[in-house]
Amino acid sequence: MKHGRLFVSFWHIGLENIPIGSFAHRRVTPAEAKRLIDEARLAGTLYCASQDGLLAPYEERERRNPEKLCSVLCAQCGISLSIEDFVVNENIEGEETCSIRPLAFAEIEGSHCLLVVDCHYVMAKERQPGELRFDISPESLTFHLFEAIGSL
Repeated sequence: MKHGRLFVSFWHIGLENIPIGSFAHRRVTPAEAKRLIDEARLAGTLYCASQDGLLAPYEERERRNPEKLCSVLCAQCGISLSIEDFVVNENIEGEETCSIRPLAFAEIEGSHCLLVVDCHYVMAKERQPGELRFDISPESLTFHLFEAIGSL
């Protein structure tokens, strides 16, 4: 069976991701999420997308959250993702540029589906007095698969 694109998003989904019609939303296990990501990477159909401009200088602090989530996914689930998976390299008028794949273009249709990775935060165990810093709770990882009815 030929699979379409697997879009992966951390935390977010938008109305533009879901066209008019029927779709299914189900939670998948970490093992199934790993299998889906690995198969899509091998097939060249893995497309990580973000609603945040992770490469923008003003987003440096925000970029740490997906980087932390990538680390937790690798350590806890064996899922290999990095910020580079969200980057699109383009040649525009002879100049090499890169940007983040926008989540708005990740449309669930046909055999294309969207895997949303979610988690909760807890107060960091190691922090300076008065510092407000959070870590990802590895036990809180969840994987939500959105797909058009009849796909996969």
